[in-house]
Parts: sequence; C-alpha cells; structure tokens
Amino acid sequence: MLSEVVFDHLKDLYSRRIDTLIGSTTLIEPTFSVSRVLNELFKNNSYDAFYLKGSSVLATNLRFLLTGKDILDIKVKPFLTTIPSLTLSDTIQKAANIMTHYRLREVPVVDGGKIIGSVSAKSILRLLAEKNNKWITANLLLTKNPITVSSKDSLAKARKLMVARRIDHLPVFNKGAIRQVLTSFHIINALNPQESLGRRSLGMEKIRNLESQIGNIGSTRIPQCKPNDNLNTILDSILKTDTTCCLVNLWNNLQGIITYRDILSLLALKIESDVPLYIVGMPEDQKNVDLITSKLTKTLKRLQKVYSEIQEAKVTVKQQRVGRKRKGKFEVSMRILTPHHLPYIYTEIGFDLSNVIENLSQRLLRNLTRRSKRRSKVTIRKVDLPIVPV
Repeated sequence: MLSEVVFDHLKDLYSRRIDTLIGSTTLIEPTFSVSRVLNELFKNNSYDAFYLKGSSVLATNLRFLLTGKDILDIKVKPFLTTIPSLTLSDTIQKAANIMTHYRLREVPVVDGGKIIGSVSAKSILRLLAEKNNKWITANLLLTKNPITVSSKDSLAKARKLMVARRIDHLPVFNKGAIRQVLTSFHIINALNPQESLGRRSLGMEKIRNLESQIGNIGSTRIPQCKPNDNLNTILDSILKTDTTCCLVNLWNNLQGIITYRDILSLLALKIESDVPLYIVGMPEDQKNVDLITSKLTKTLKRLQKVYSEIQEAKVTVKQQRVGRKRKGKFEVSMRILTPHHLPYIYTEIGFDLSNVIENLSQRLLRNLTRRSKRRSKVTIRKVDLPIVPV
C-alpha cells in the first residue's frame, strides 16, 4: 500500500508548522490595473498576488489573468477570487492542501490582521529534498499523456488550452521532438511585450498578437528524467534549474510531466478508516467537509464487505473555475487500489460537491459490487466436477 508507506515516511513533515517557511509575497490593491499587477509579479518573480479585504484573502495569478481579453488597461478586481489563508500555527499539510486545490504556488499567511508573507511550494519542495526519497520514482508521480502543442500552433490556441484545462505547462513539439515548454508566463508576456524582462523575454519582441505562431517561445531549461528516476533526483533538477516542472521521457518519447502539484499531492490528508483513505485538494471553505469525508469512509466500508481486495483509496478534488466566475464545477476522482488489477479510477463532475461525492459513491458501489458477484460465480472447480479436456 504505497500511499500508506509515503504517509508514514512524510509524517514529520505533515505536522510541521509553517512559521519557519514564511517568505516575502506580492501584495496588490483591487484598484491596480492588470498591467501594474503583472509588473509587480515579474519584478518579484512571483506567480500569485494577494489582497486582504477584512478577514478574507483575495488572490489572482498568471494563469487566471489569461482568462480575460484585452486585459492590460482594466482593473484587476474582476480577476480576484477568495482563497483560504494560513496562520502561524498551521501545518505544512494544510498549506499543501490549499495549494493543490486552488492551484496556487504560494499561500498567504495572515497575522494581526495583515498578510505578513506566504509559504511557497518551492520552500516545501526544499524540505522534501532533504529526506531520503530514492524509493519514490517518477512513474508514481507523473501526470500521464500531458497535453502538448506544435511550434506551428498559435499562442491563442495555447492560451485557450491553458484556460480550459487549468494547466500552466505545455510541452512544444518541433520536428517530432519536444524543444521547449510553454508556460502561462510566456503567454502573459506576449500580451505585455513592452516590459523589459531581461533574458526571460527572449523572442518576445517579435510577438505582435496571440495569432502568432509559438515558434521558439518557451523555456528550454526544463529538466528531464526517466520513469524510474527517484524523487530526490527530480527535486534536485527542478530546484537547480529554478523551474516548475520536469518532463518524463523513455527512449525519447514523452511519457508524462511532473509539476509542483504532482509532488505536493504526496502530502495528501489521510482519513482514518478501515480502508486507508487519502484526500487531495479538499477545499477548506466547504461547510460540510466532515459530512463528505464521512460519506467516503462509509462507502469504502460497504465496498470492503463485498470486495475485500481493496487496499486503499485516493480521492482528488479539483474545482474548475471558468473565466471570471468565482465558482465552477467540482471534478472528483477516486483511485481504488487492489493487489491483482490496475487501479480502478472513477470520476464525477458537478457544481455541488456533496452531490458529486454521492454520485461517485453510488457508481463505485454498483460497479465494484457487480465485479465481485461475477468473480464469485460457481465454477466447475467449485462443485468438484471433472474437467474435460477440449
């Protein structure tokens, strides 16, 4: 049961307080123009920016800013969305959970009615790199079959993919090979080419609009690894190159991609139940979190009665925010691990998280119960009848 082994391995990290990891962050005002916010983000080499409104924290980031059109001269206020924050006594696990669900790379820390800084994904990765993770390999972390684009595709197409799929990295094929990785930073830079960004703006002066081809735009300094490379090797490559992803290749064929989010998913919240249950990305602002987790544990208990081979279950919660909308559909996936089969993976999508969990639970019960009945049918061997050779 890999998840349980990982959980025990990282247990000391889960419960560690975040107060020693606080770094500087980018603070903005709703009255700022998008162009000014971008300048602040580029200046601080940041991905996320925050604003404190009363007791609520509002945030935006580079990918979310991609959802707007003709954004440079408008105010940033429509692109701000409410997110949970941290206190000095919160743990690394809570920080990782917020980053995973809200697709952030930093989580702000509030103390005394002020944002005093943030905890970054990179700081957590540095702590992970200090541990012996050589038995955790790339093929256990990667996102398989990542979405790719061609160098002849337009930047507009890349932008549409990033917004629709809520991703920040697009490997770029050129003459049959991956030459670079296009990120939300590069797309935003195409919208705001007048700023001088040093070496990071390579190729941007040629861009006039998003209908231009991708060409050679993107980062060529992306680390690469093999499926059997270990987590320490991957972390070392990502941190040394100061990048946010690693490509997984086998015999020059792209197998997958590993991002901050994939690595942070190791810090999944474990729910005590008869069957080990891990939850990644459960939103902190859900009023009925206890009810939802209780529903999942009860479902697993019922399944185990008829399908005793279940070893563990991992649930991943994502929220699909579209455009400037503050709320979107929830996508919930459950991965059921058994000793003799490939993992069973079930996915449900809907606006109400409780209903999505309910529908997913019913599907699990129907499908796995049906499998169990098929496996338990009386056979010739069971009734001691002779086996006649054909």
